[in-house]
Amino acid sequence: MNQFIKVGMCHPEARIGQPAFAGAPASWSAAAQRGEAAALAGGRSSVKAQRPSHIAPLKKRWQATALQDASAHFCAFIVLILWVLLHPFTAVACRYSIRDTGFVDLATESYQVELAHPPAFAATAKLYTQAAAGLFLEANVSFVTKDSASSFLRLADGTGRSLDLAAGQPLPGDAAGIARLLESAVASPRREDIHREALRAYAVVVLVEGTDAADNERVRGAIATATAAIARQMPSMPKPVEVPPQLITIPVTEQGAEAVLLWGLGFEPRLSPEARVALVYGRGRRLGEPLEGALITRTVLQERLAIIGQDCECDLDRAWLKGPVLPGRWDRELQQLAAKTLGFDSENPMVRTEVSRIVLRGEGDKAKSKKPSTALALGYVEEAIDASGEDETNAGPASTPAAAPTKLPAPTVPPPPPLATAAARPFWFALFGLLAAAFCAGLMLLKRSRRQ
Repeated sequence: MNQFIKVGMCHPEARIGQPAFAGAPASWSAAAQRGEAAALAGGRSSVKAQRPSHIAPLKKRWQATALQDASAHFCAFIVLILWVLLHPFTAVACRYSIRDTGFVDLATESYQVELAHPPAFAATAKLYTQAAAGLFLEANVSFVTKDSASSFLRLADGTGRSLDLAAGQPLPGDAAGIARLLESAVASPRREDIHREALRAYAVVVLVEGTDAADNERVRGAIATATAAIARQMPSMPKPVEVPPQLITIPVTEQGAEAVLLWGLGFEPRLSPEARVALVYGRGRRLGEPLEGALITRTVLQERLAIIGQDCECDLDRAWLKGPVLPGRWDRELQQLAAKTLGFDSENPMVRTEVSRIVLRGEGDKAKSKKPSTALALGYVEEAIDASGEDETNAGPASTPAAAPTKLPAPTVPPPPPLATAAARPFWFALFGLLAAAFCAGLMLLKRSRRQ
């Protein structure tokens, strides 16, 4: 009652003998008048008056509204705090896999078709220049000419390797022959197959058959076992792909026409008794070094294929991601299919900048390097194998001498730290969200029980 008396006394329109609020009950006005009179007279006793019965429900209603507003503001504050705390984690999380980075043109891998010619060949050289301007428009190959005592046309990369496109034959001088020769530098049936399969599949295993049929069958078995194991691991990878790795075989009869492909994969474009294998992903990027002969085993293939499905921010030696891209044409149609398949435009400048930062940031700490063959830690599987064992199958006949040790660049593949992949992050985000929702719901129930 004292609160209502004070309000009545402080109101600018309050007068003794008049109600403090228009429409107030008569008992309330009388109590206010008695309180004012007692205060002005310096009365020592406080005015005690009972509150009218209809005031209590109004106060409870006001208190309930205030509690609801306070609870809503508090819950909004908790959600804001959680978003601020979790936002750095969502910003750091890499949304690209190693496979995704293979579709981004880093503008660091390019090839040159060099035409060397004497002065008498200048008129024909102009025909080559005009044809190359159209044929190399959407390819990672450029065309240059230079003066020389003899004529030749070769394809060169940035490391000093080169391939004679004319294969020792005289250079053609007619328009059709020139276009056919230059086209061989950027397109071939098997390169088109690789681009098509790399768009829809996890990766492409390119098998270059040798003249030894038994070795070819051994390598085929190792590839089939490795790809089957990867297919079982794919659903648990950070960014799953529906189609498992696909095999593309280049038989002996086609290797002459696919000389540029073999050279681009890192092989010598000649026949070999042993089978050779290269792993390709993205827009034709090779993973690691190519494999030959006894180095091709199920374990090695499975470990390397497992790398392609990992998070691009994982603790991986970046040398694995710097393999060369095949010389070829990546036209607008392929680019549109890639954007539709990946869910992002790999030609976007922001995407290029981000992926370039990831791929080109260095080869990691070599002081912590470990032996290769640790990528199987990325996914544990148990498989039934033959009693003879894989090593005996891959080693070949007992009479075959062991291959001499070869020093190969072997970037390490340390297992990623716990919960470092993108697959674990949504779990923690959902957990924090559920905790926040449960806290707010509990707070609302507590306020309601107190109100009742």
